[in-house]
Amino acid sequence: MGDMVLKSGPWLAGCEPGHGLARAFVRSDADRLEVEKHQPLDLLPARTLYGCISAAACANPDKAAIVQLDSADPLATPRTVSYAQLVRGIEQAACLFAEVAGDATPVVSLICPLVPEALIATWAAETVGIGNPINPFLDIGGVAAIMNRIGTNVLVIGSKQFGPGSWDKLPEIVAAVPSLRRVLVLGEQAPDEQSFERAIARVDTARFAKLALRDGADDAIHMPTGGTTGAPKLVRHTQQRQLIDAWLMGGLNGPSADEVVGHGMPNFHVGGLVAIALRTVIFGQTLVTLTADGFRNPGVVRNFWEIAKRFGITNVIATPTTAAALQAAPGDCAQGHRIQNFGCGGSTIPVELLHAFHQRFGIYLREVWGMTEFHGVTTGHANDASMPVVGSVGRAFAFHEVRAAILDGQRYLRDAAPGERGILIVRGVCVGDGYVDERQNAQLFVVDGPDGAVWANTGDIGAVDESGNVWVFGREKDLIVRGGNKIDPRVIEQALQQHPAVQLSAAIGRPDARRGEMPVVYVQLKQGSQASAAELLAFCAEHIEEKAAVPAEVILVPVMPMTAVGKIAKPSLRTEALMKVATSVAAEVAGAGAVLGVHMDDKAARPTAVVRVRAPATRHEALAAQLRAAFMSFEFQARFDLVE
Repeated sequence: MGDMVLKSGPWLAGCEPGHGLARAFVRSDADRLEVEKHQPLDLLPARTLYGCISAAACANPDKAAIVQLDSADPLATPRTVSYAQLVRGIEQAACLFAEVAGDATPVVSLICPLVPEALIATWAAETVGIGNPINPFLDIGGVAAIMNRIGTNVLVIGSKQFGPGSWDKLPEIVAAVPSLRRVLVLGEQAPDEQSFERAIARVDTARFAKLALRDGADDAIHMPTGGTTGAPKLVRHTQQRQLIDAWLMGGLNGPSADEVVGHGMPNFHVGGLVAIALRTVIFGQTLVTLTADGFRNPGVVRNFWEIAKRFGITNVIATPTTAAALQAAPGDCAQGHRIQNFGCGGSTIPVELLHAFHQRFGIYLREVWGMTEFHGVTTGHANDASMPVVGSVGRAFAFHEVRAAILDGQRYLRDAAPGERGILIVRGVCVGDGYVDERQNAQLFVVDGPDGAVWANTGDIGAVDESGNVWVFGREKDLIVRGGNKIDPRVIEQALQQHPAVQLSAAIGRPDARRGEMPVVYVQLKQGSQASAAELLAFCAEHIEEKAAVPAEVILVPVMPMTAVGKIAKPSLRTEALMKVATSVAAEVAGAGAVLGVHMDDKAARPTAVVRVRAPATRHEALAAQLRAAFMSFEFQARFDLVE
């Protein structure tokens, strides 16, 4: 919190509502009620991104807004962008986009690594038009489909100096998107006529005052969600809702100006763009970007604590997989770090990892939860110096409500009782207007929701307990999350349906210590047909464009398990895959002959693999510790029953 102190209630001294940007730590029900006395937009200095970032720049123009690490070497000299430079860059890029678009609205697709210019271009696009961040590892067909759907007229894209990515096939993208008027390439190696950096440097910012700027309630971002293969759905974002969600994240993670935020999640993800980057700059904090690859750079994980200490990082958000990698890394170089908040999102935090991480680093991993459709994070654990409610994703943000409901399709029937499982539904100020393709909204909004309000169906199975803690037990949707890549299993299944020997196929995510999940596919062959697993795996590699979606294994089954209504019973397949993984991991630790069996405890707060192992009593304590360590990196929970 630096030199700022709390008055009574959540507000930092001198930063109460009505004095520009309000700053509050929201850590209790009383704090939330105090915040909710005000209109959410009244907590901000402006109702546009440009207005809020400009206010931060006016307060401290020479302060570092972004510190860019060009390598994972903690001793290397970083590149720094001040707040004055950030605002100037946004103004220059906005002028450039408006000039290119002419009488049309600038629609700017951004296929970018983690560099300051990507944020400058994104916020400039929102200021004068619509931004469209795209995963650089999405297949080219999906990239073109997105850009054609929204009529992209400007493309800002990375280059080969940032490693492999969609930019390797730039000519194919240009040929497939006829609405494109200009391509701007990031990086020192870009040709002069395409260079984004050199193009905006030539812009006179005096032109900015003459631009027609977008209203904060207008569509500002069309954010892809739902997959890294094919054509994902496009979520409509407004500046106002992004700003409110960013403000609420500041209330959770630290609102003072002297926070230093580690940035390792991609900007094509709402977590990286809103919950981390935008949140940092509207509070006038410093964003430390952990190389152009973020946490995908193994050197960042290896040198994380040295980097954190050198740059004084105070809070960070990552996935549980990244946290597990930090926990597994050798060495004691974490001593002396300043991190106070370590948020985890994207998947559940294993309980053993949470405890081990705290024991080793003195930090509790605090789970957050949200959706692109909600402009970012919706629940979290306040840092009140106590252990979070282990296994839950925290409590709903101010101006939001989360319920578990019993639904019939999308139609609301009733609230689930406290602790009863249902589908999690959300209402609140950051729940957006849905998708660019309005036909898809029927999949999102609840019909006849409680209190006549607008409620969104998250598709997550969960519960809300009597204290308001939200629990997420699994995805109703079948997306496979492989190291941050969201893979639609239908891509795998549809590819295999083209094979003449395949009758049925079902792709699921198999637990993986490093990537969270790996896609595997179960296949039932047509009667009388023959095909080996190796042949089918090669067929997948040939017919699936996105490398991340190619399954790690094809498993032949004589008969596919089915539900009573004739659907493939994917939960059964997931349970089988999880138990196989648990058996294999336990066997590596205790020896194959020592593992007596594995069964699933579905009555636990989360599905738990119970591993029964035989060993001498004198080995039980040490063996239990070894087993806990072996299972720590997985996202499912495990319990061990040791017998003599």
